[in-house]
Amino acid sequence: MKSTPDRLSLSPNWHVDCRLIVELPEDSVVGVRFMTYAITSAIALAALLFTGWLAYRDLSLRHMNDDAEQRIEENHWDVVEIKRLQRFYEIETKKVESAYSEMRNPFLISGFLSELGRTLPDRMLIDSIELNDGKVTIRGGLRETSEHASLLLGSYVDKLRDDPEVGPHFSSIILTGLNRSSDDEQMMGYEITMHLKPRNS
Repeated sequence: MKSTPDRLSLSPNWHVDCRLIVELPEDSVVGVRFMTYAITSAIALAALLFTGWLAYRDLSLRHMNDDAEQRIEENHWDVVEIKRLQRFYEIETKKVESAYSEMRNPFLISGFLSELGRTLPDRMLIDSIELNDGKVTIRGGLRETSEHASLLLGSYVDKLRDDPEVGPHFSSIILTGLNRSSDDEQMMGYEITMHLKPRNS
């Protein structure tokens, strides 16, 4: 008869199993949490670095702006002086151009004034004669109604065009203004513009 094994006997490789399988976390859960923390930390670090870069850029731009404003303030009077010189040179350039234009034209002021005095109608007055930029501007007045003044000035302009001492020196002689004087209602103010012909070089 075969003997039954003793249940209390221990095998030589016996050890106590102390694992609490129910309470131990799974390996996959630990991996997901680690990856979540790593990604969150990377995003937070990137946001922190980006915020720092924006703050640095803002400070740099503010510093550059302050430096530019300081330079503008320091150079303010230099700019004012440059603008003053530019205006001065523009005025001088116009004077030179006007003198050059007058030199190119064989126009004698004395003869022209003498001819104006000879051809001027009795009822017409000359207040000013201006020679500038290659043209002569005559301003004055006459005590006439607007209709008679317009006719008289029209015939006078035609007379100046046909005058052999005046007409050949000008490319055009036109009436450029005719209106009632603000100081005297019975006086008509006029303006005649005469453009000089340039001298042939």
